[in-house]
Amino acid sequence: VENAGVHSGDASLLLPAQKLFVETHRRVKTMGQKLCRALKISGPFNIQFMCKENEVMVIECNLRASRSMPFISKTYNVNFIAMATRIMLGLPQPPVTIQPIDMDCVASKVPVFSFSRLKNSDPRLGVEMQSTGEVACFGQNQYEAFLKA
Repeated sequence: VENAGVHSGDASLLLPAQKLFVETHRRVKTMGQKLCRALKISGPFNIQFMCKENEVMVIECNLRASRSMPFISKTYNVNFIAMATRIMLGLPQPPVTIQPIDMDCVASKVPVFSFSRLKNSDPRLGVEMQSTGEVACFGQNQYEAFLKA
């Protein structure tokens, strides 16, 4: 949702994505799968993509869970932490199919900032994370989800 150069921890998130081309969704999914296989990842990982006009680029890939993982788990009603643990332990894990298009709501995750309480803080967002928390809300559409947050 944010411009390139803003730390992902300071970015707002909408699920399902609201303004991406179907082909962009496909490319992100394909690139994520290929990276996972090529790097032989067997646990949580976080990929930052930059998408513009149907062009997709990978900014970074981190072999860890992000703060967004619990939000995504709750939104899709899938316990990704339990799944990742089973996979890392070599236990069987059946594939889980997620169909974002079938969601009955839109979920938003919005960062919380404490600029007013932090003396001499700079409210401009950049590559260093500045949020001190986050709030997650659900709505009938993207506008209601953001307004609730």
